[in-house]
Order: sequence, then C-alpha cells, then structure tokens
Amino acid sequence: MAKLANHQSVLIEREWGVFPIGENGIHQNEAEAFFKAGERAARELRLPQGAVLNRVVGGLKAGQVCGVLSYKGRSLEILPKINSTESESRLALVRMLSVANDLRVSDGELAQLQTQRRDLLELLIALFARRLTKAIKGGIQRRYKGQEDDLPFVRGAINIGQQLTKRPVAPTKLFCEFDELSENTPMNRLLKAATLRLRGISWSSATQRNLQIILDVFRDVGRSQNPLAEPIKNDRSATAFSNLVPLARLFLRGDWQNTTSGNTTGTALLFPMNDLFERYVARRAQQTLGRGIVHKQHFQHHALSNKLFRMIPDIVIDYTDEPVIIDTKWKQLDPTDTQRLGVAQPDIYQMLAYGHSYATDGAMPRLVLLYPHHAALGKSEGVLRQWSVTGSEIPLTIATVDITKRRSPEQWRDLFEQIAPAPSVAIS
Repeated sequence: MAKLANHQSVLIEREWGVFPIGENGIHQNEAEAFFKAGERAARELRLPQGAVLNRVVGGLKAGQVCGVLSYKGRSLEILPKINSTESESRLALVRMLSVANDLRVSDGELAQLQTQRRDLLELLIALFARRLTKAIKGGIQRRYKGQEDDLPFVRGAINIGQQLTKRPVAPTKLFCEFDELSENTPMNRLLKAATLRLRGISWSSATQRNLQIILDVFRDVGRSQNPLAEPIKNDRSATAFSNLVPLARLFLRGDWQNTTSGNTTGTALLFPMNDLFERYVARRAQQTLGRGIVHKQHFQHHALSNKLFRMIPDIVIDYTDEPVIIDTKWKQLDPTDTQRLGVAQPDIYQMLAYGHSYATDGAMPRLVLLYPHHAALGKSEGVLRQWSVTGSEIPLTIATVDITKRRSPEQWRDLFEQIAPAPSVAIS
C-alpha cells in the first residue's frame, strides 16, 4: 500500500506496488501526468512501455524500476521490494547506486542525512550540497590559463610579432602573453551546471539555500554548454572534489531523464533494478577479486561456430581453465517451490548456452545464477542449490546476496569464495 511521506509531497511504494488515485493518493490529473512522465522516462531508459508505471483499476502500478518521478511539487518514490523498512530500503538503494557509480557514499554520510525526512532524490541532492559545501571551504579549483592583452607595462613576455604589427596603432601599449589563475575550469563548470540543475529541483528550502551559497562562490565560473563533455583531469587541485564529479555526472546524465512532453513537465531519476543489480554485483566482484579477472558484459564467445549470436553473460570471473559465469537476476526466489525455487526455465536454458560456449579448449566453466536474498528463503545468503548440467560435469549454482547487508572487504571475499570459489578451493 502506498504511503505518504511526512512532508505530504511524496507518495512511496515498492516495486510492483500500486499508487492509488483518489483520497490519500494522487489526483486524476496528476495520475495522467505521472503516467505520461513514466512513459517518457521509459523511452529515455530504452525500456518497454509500461516499465515504469502501468494503468490499473484505481491506480498506477509501479514496475521494476526504482527511483523518483516528480511533477509540480509532488513525487512518486519507488523503492526496492526487499524485506526491510522504508528507510533501510532507500539506504540499500543508495548503497547500490554508490557502488555501481563510484559515488563512494559512506554509511556515516547516510546516517547524517537521515536526520530529516527525505526521499531518494532529496537525499542525493542533500548529499551533493553537503559534500560541495565542505569542499569549497578550502577554496575552489584554480588553474593557470594563457592570456594575451595590450598592457601599458610588461607582464609575462612580449609577443614581438604582434608588438611590431600593433605598434603603429597603439605605440604606448605592449602586447603581452602571460598566465593568469582562473576559476573557469572544466571541473568547476561541471559542478556549477549540476548545482544550477539541482536548485531548480529541490523542494527543501534549507538545501536550496545551500545550493545558492555554492552558486555565489562559483559566480566567476562560466556556464557549460555540454557539462558532461568537460575534460576533467585528476590532479592534486581536483583531490578535494573527486568524490563530487561522479555524483554531478549522475545528476546531469541524460538531462535527468527529463520527462517534459507537451503540457506535461516533470523530472525523473530512475534506475532499472535488473541493470543496477548487475552493475552492483560486478563492481563488488572487481573490488574484491580484482579488475584483471572480473569482466562485465563479457563477449568472448558466440552461440554458433560461424560467429553468429554473440554470448554476453553479465559477469565472468576468468579463472584459468575454470571460468565462473555469473548471471544476475533481480527476481525473488520462491521457497514454496522446494524443487526449483521458482527459477525460470528460460534462465536455465540461457546458462546452458553459456556453459556450452565456454567449455572449449579444455576449459571447465562453472555457472552461477545470483538472486537478491529475502527473509522468506529461511536461511542466510549464499549457495541455496548446487545442480549439474545433464551429460556433462558443468556445475550450476543457485545463490543469493543480501543487498541490505553492510560488509567489510573480508566479508565480501568470504561471500564470493562461497558463491564462486577460486579453483584451488573449489568443491569437487
């Protein structure tokens, strides 16, 4: 059932939940605007029509996309369908976004931001404003920029060629070339663009004030025509702002998945959970096992010998002669199905194709279907079933990972050792 947030402008629901139309819900005219905004957002995300919102009797049904849709001061927030409180679900979503997009959000930062009621969008805006306010206290980035000017005195070096050309026109001026410290750097233009965008989106008066103070500091920074194309260099002058650049790009990417269409104006910050879950697990695997052996969207093999129908598993851990092929599935396993756990037959066929393609040149692949864990499964995360492919020794593991759980690097390593052990510790 949908739930109104304390500030009465956000209606909250989980994946597949229904936002009611009418009393204690959204008005009919708002429902139409939100539905159109959801359609536009789905197109921006290259998802099927109805992937964000669908019309049902008495309401709008959320799909398998999480985030926020906003329209004229009202917002619909869709949270992951996991066994946790509303706040825990939101923080789990932010943690996944942080890992997948290299935002480096600490649990301490999240705890500070939970002192006030915030939806996902406001939480991320407040995080950006807090980080940038702290960073600019040490001064904003400045770099030397080459300048040329006619001056009454020597500054830098005299351009002899230009001086001889211009002397008859301005005999008392010297044409000089010099370096001058400038605040108009690519990184500052990116941060200013994000701040300008967020100031027009945030409903929090406190956050808006913070963003305006930031803009006052950036008053001498130019406006970028294409902030996402700004050539950001990672040098010492950018160190204090390094954890802001990915966040700014997240806000600006795709123009916020702008949902403006005709008379309908809105914005959306939405994340397809299938893709986000895959990126989250892949990034954790790379952090734990190393980028050298963990590959995302691997495309080394084809289904046919004439190199047609390329195979693209989500994650491949490239252990020598024993690659582990992991396919992530943002679906809830069914513990009442004691034999199959609700694993879909097409998913098994897909894994069989991967196993056959990777079983070349003496390699013995191992297959893993990885799902989000939930309490109804009745046991801790990790391996739930270990099957084998008919007519071969290729193992197929059904496993889960609890996205609400906070882990140390050592705990992540233990989990991957259980799900996809290295050959030296593999169970025969």
